[in-house]
Amino acid sequence: MSRPVKVTIFSLFLLIAVSVIAFSSSTPYGNQDIRGILSHLPIQWIEQTRIAHISFPYGERVISLEYLSVESFVEFFLRKAAHFFSFLFIGLIGTRLLAYFTRLRYASAMSLFFVVFYASIDEYRQSFTPGRSPMIEDVLVDTMGGLVGILIAMFWIVYVRSIKPCEECGNSQTKTHVHKKWEDIRKQA
Repeated sequence: MSRPVKVTIFSLFLLIAVSVIAFSSSTPYGNQDIRGILSHLPIQWIEQTRIAHISFPYGERVISLEYLSVESFVEFFLRKAAHFFSFLFIGLIGTRLLAYFTRLRYASAMSLFFVVFYASIDEYRQSFTPGRSPMIEDVLVDTMGGLVGILIAMFWIVYVRSIKPCEECGNSQTKTHVHKKWEDIRKQA
């Protein structure tokens, strides 16, 4: 696949991810509430596990089965997982896309900046949506997800670059290759 096609595909994936998050943030909580669905699932067993002892502050409330129903407790973790993995995807795709145009370290830094910026803007936008409230904790969850995505992209790009044949001689046996020096590999990153 040619580079322009890859850039187009990654750009579309990034645009779709950002659009889905924007749409989701603009949707009132009442339209996203899945506790009714969860109430029909056999999840009451959670109360008999060690998970039932989890308790921590999140924003202005305590997340615990003492204070929440099982459905609300599970929904909380599903919603935070959605935050984490959606921004993981944005960090991964953003880093991969920007690495086509600049060095990997700059692509990673720009992606991290975008993740933090977009997470902050997204939480601010939620303040205008009924039933939703902006939380700094959600920005942190989003940022952690984005950072994991960026790290995955960095490791993947460095790995793929390390197994490509040498442009000088075409040698594909990277373990016995003598042309590449460590400085050359570092310059690529």
